Amino acid sequence: MWIIAGQSMTKLGDVLTNPKTVLTWMLSALGAPGALLSMLVPVREAGSMLPQLFVSGFVKKFERRKLVFVAGALAQALAIAMMGVAALMLPATAAGWTVLACVALFALARSFCSISSKDVLGRTVPKGFRGRVGGLSNAISGSLSAGAAVVLILFRDHETAGFLAWMVLGASVLWVLGAALYSCINEPAAEPESGGAEEGWLQRLFLVREDPMFRAFIIARGLLLGTALASPLLVVLGQRSGGQITSLVGFILASGMASAASSFLWGRLADRAGEWSMAAGGLVAAVAGVAGIAISWLAPGWADAAWVWPLVFLVFNIGYAGVRLGRKTWVVDAVEGDRRTDYVSASNTLIAVLILATGLLHSPLQAWSPLASLGLYCAMCLAGAGAAVRLRRLGRD
Repeated sequence: MWIIAGQSMTKLGDVLTNPKTVLTWMLSALGAPGALLSMLVPVREAGSMLPQLFVSGFVKKFERRKLVFVAGALAQALAIAMMGVAALMLPATAAGWTVLACVALFALARSFCSISSKDVLGRTVPKGFRGRVGGLSNAISGSLSAGAAVVLILFRDHETAGFLAWMVLGASVLWVLGAALYSCINEPAAEPESGGAEEGWLQRLFLVREDPMFRAFIIARGLLLGTALASPLLVVLGQRSGGQITSLVGFILASGMASAASSFLWGRLADRAGEWSMAAGGLVAAVAGVAGIAISWLAPGWADAAWVWPLVFLVFNIGYAGVRLGRKTWVVDAVEGDRRTDYVSASNTLIAVLILATGLLHSPLQAWSPLASLGLYCAMCLAGAGAAVRLRRLGRD
């Protein structure tokens, strides 16, 4: 319950400071350069995963990994608070660069939390219940964020940039609360690794060559990146001139409702087989993305309706929730002890490289046509669902 309570706070903070929606809207309203806006999501996503191969040795030295999570959450709170202050006090360009630097700091702190949280979950919650823990925390945070989105409607007439800056600044408190709740977990002590961890990063990276099951997981997760990277395209397709707060609220509400409505069910499925949750989530996301493309091409009248794109975003994020819970549960259940830390750190670093490579490849395609880029991401989702099914067969063997 302490895990659920702590993670619910940090996940709610993630929704209220999401670089795909809130930070992009805030800096755009300030008038920050477009080049800075395009860097927010890659820095946030890749920056939190790329260092994990190198920091995992440091994490292994702690007898109680919850302390690493608490320190990381407090560092994230500081980074978020600095973003809000920068948006309130600095000129547009300076605020943009400062927020981007704070996003990098936030991502680095998050890399420590990502590794340590899976260790804590594996040590304190028995196999068969871990997916439901993640699902319940997602559902709670989704319900709270949906409620927050409804409250935001009351502020739709306020000046957008200033209001969002105050919202980001206030959201930093959620990470402080999350750290306080997480510190109450009764985690059994483990033998700290005494040395050689830093020198072992290359061996951890070579898991992709030497471990067939780990390699299959990387392939499935890499293809299913389409569920994470396509979301901003749906936001772009749904943007309307004027009424920025109202438009933003629709996507925040859709994101919250997706987590609230589906996460616990995805968690139960992930406890039975994380691979099935990944496969089903990828399929749902692909269907939602294809529906969005069809609406744009075949029903332009519908595409102009304010409710259509938040609805597509809702269904797409239901699929993303399944993929995310499935892969997290799979990597915690697949192996035990420090081997789990190796799996988490190596997979996240490799996926970060794939995120950067995919972003570079998609950038010219997205500039030419967001729909073409969305179509390619949908194809990746379908292929990833098939790769997840193959992962299931390898697990049985």
